[in-house]
Amino acid sequence: MDRLDGTIGAGGSSWIRKVVVAADGSPASLQGLERAADLAVRLGAKVVVVFVRHFPATALMANPVTEPNLMAALDEQESEVRQAVLRLVGSTGVAWEFVVRLGSPGEEIVKVAEEKSVDLIVIGSDRHSSLHNLLLGSTAAYVTTHSPSPVLVVRSAAQSKRAALMEVIRS
Repeated sequence: MDRLDGTIGAGGSSWIRKVVVAADGSPASLQGLERAADLAVRLGAKVVVVFVRHFPATALMANPVTEPNLMAALDEQESEVRQAVLRLVGSTGVAWEFVVRLGSPGEEIVKVAEEKSVDLIVIGSDRHSSLHNLLLGSTAAYVTTHSPSPVLVVRSAAQSKRAALMEVIRS
């Protein structure tokens, strides 16, 4: 008799075969990497890690002499993210790839998801103080609005602890 109950496991039946995870080195993105790696192991899915080299608008208007410093900082950030990916995803034994893009993080994450025909996007989010970013953060908000795939938003542990503390204080 065929199994139709949707039971999943390593290499088992699942609609999630390819997962994009955004990585920028922040605590929230590291938790997103951990969650994506865990899901990939459980589901037998491939992980596509997206790192976006983002130039803030103010940097583009600044003195061109500072550009080498910005490039060096982006190179260092990319190297740190690659090391985290090797540690968190590479050690699991799942298939994975590292994609580097230049541009707006939200737009590039969505583009990669479309190009790779992914089944799920995982993105870490630290809530910021501005009203626009109050619920998710600007990149997570963009991705959830424009993604062709379902999106799993992972809060950083620090954010979760702050929210729990605020609940206790309100009680």
